[in-house]
Amino acid sequence: MSEQKAIENNDDYRSKSEQKRDIQKITKLGKRLLEIPKDKLITYPLSETSIKAILEGKRITSPIGRNRQIKYIGKLLRSEDMDAVQEQLDILDQEKLLENRKFHDLEAWRDSLITDGNSALTDLLNEYYHLDRQHLRQLIRNAINEEKRNQPPKSKRLIFQYLKENI
Repeated sequence: MSEQKAIENNDDYRSKSEQKRDIQKITKLGKRLLEIPKDKLITYPLSETSIKAILEGKRITSPIGRNRQIKYIGKLLRSEDMDAVQEQLDILDQEKLLENRKFHDLEAWRDSLITDGNSALTDLLNEYYHLDRQHLRQLIRNAINEEKRNQPPKSKRLIFQYLKENI
């Protein structure tokens, strides 16, 4: 009974299941850190030991060895400021979302240029006035002809590439 009261009075008490969930969460973060490129990983607020362990984990190809390294990384991360690391991961996720949105916008412009022709080209040039109208018209014409002849979509790819480089 006295043990029960001690547990109730202690605000820092966490059940074993709660502790295990926290450890699994940190280990999952460690697994995500393995996917981050080295140049970005160095900017994260991690100790040198943790960064070395993560870089070592990137080199391990054996599934068993990799899982063991992930658990070791999780153990090291327990002593790190995980809120700051999570914040950095959230920023990275936002960057990826913005990059994907830009990619989809470029695809939409390309498809619109091919299907709608001059009206879409006028809209595009109103928004991005620095683009080369003549070059785009040529690419659009070629893409339409390739589509009619059931040829590979080379010009369609070239339109996308041109938009990607210039927008």
